Amino acid sequence: MDVSVIIVDWHQPELTRRAVASVLSQRVDAEVEVVLVVNEADDRAVAAYRADLPSVVVVPERGNAGFAGGVARGIAASTGDVVVLLNNDAVADHGFLDRGLAVLAAGGPQVAAVAATAVLEGRFAPSPASAPRSDADLVAADGRRWRRVEDGGVTLVNGTGVVLDRSGNGRDRDWLRPIDDAPESAPLFGFSGGAAFLRRDALERVGGFDESLFMYYEDLDVAWRLRLAGYAVRAAPDAVVVHRHAASSDSSGPLVRSQSMRNRLVVTARNGSRGMLLRVLVRTVGRLARDLVRPGSAQLAPSAWWRLCREAPAALRRARRLRRADGHDAAARRRVEATLDTVA
Repeated sequence: MDVSVIIVDWHQPELTRRAVASVLSQRVDAEVEVVLVVNEADDRAVAAYRADLPSVVVVPERGNAGFAGGVARGIAASTGDVVVLLNNDAVADHGFLDRGLAVLAAGGPQVAAVAATAVLEGRFAPSPASAPRSDADLVAADGRRWRRVEDGGVTLVNGTGVVLDRSGNGRDRDWLRPIDDAPESAPLFGFSGGAAFLRRDALERVGGFDESLFMYYEDLDVAWRLRLAGYAVRAAPDAVVVHRHAASSDSSGPLVRSQSMRNRLVVTARNGSRGMLLRVLVRTVGRLARDLVRPGSAQLAPSAWWRLCREAPAALRRARRLRRADGHDAAARRRVEATLDTVA
């Protein structure tokens, strides 16, 4: 099968060249094209990429289309039967393409997507309880904090796909698990857009990436629609990339928090059952109330909440139109949600 690898760049030429080189060095029994989408591209940057990477299809985007828009542009410019997504701040390990494609092929046509494994670049050690908290600390689901170290430490998993819970929250499975520990048992729901393999025909059938999401939850949205259409998502544990966490965006900044809050609501409105949407609405309103009462520990600033409240009605109306066009009944939505505890 022919393969198109999509990489989206936004003012990170050194990291992007590193990611491209890791793909071009892969040995695989397939025709591989690399499509590089350059967000906020200027003529000099595009000319440099085309001169340095003559075998790569360079797609300039004059504005910033975000990750979702960038991926959509890349897919439109690509030709492969399989679309592979790779973050520009990640490096594909040897055998990445071969191993991911093998899992996709073994699953047959009903397996529409395969989630790769991402590990964090560098070594990490638990942050001592007595140490002052740092913005550079990474926080695990159990509250444990990890800090990058120069000597010793362990390799941590960034993710092995995406988990969805019954409140509409998506997260990376195995986030901050030491590489030698037992894998997380939470069921795999979707893939992370940072490292994944997708069948083009299945992606086209469900409408591709929603550019309005800009970034965050765009991969979960596609996986949700694939599952509603009857497709499966699998994992390829041995298809590994090394990810430089938050090199392309601040992983806990206000943009990330506001985009996640908005997109969780929109994606659930398009794909979820009425019960799940109600839970997301209640949690969002509750978060708003807490942030207004306790501004010192607020997740979003008042200006971000105002923007979300102003934009939400139109975004939800659009999600409702897309929901109707997708054509899935309430039973199909409940059926997908019933598998959240049992998906392999």
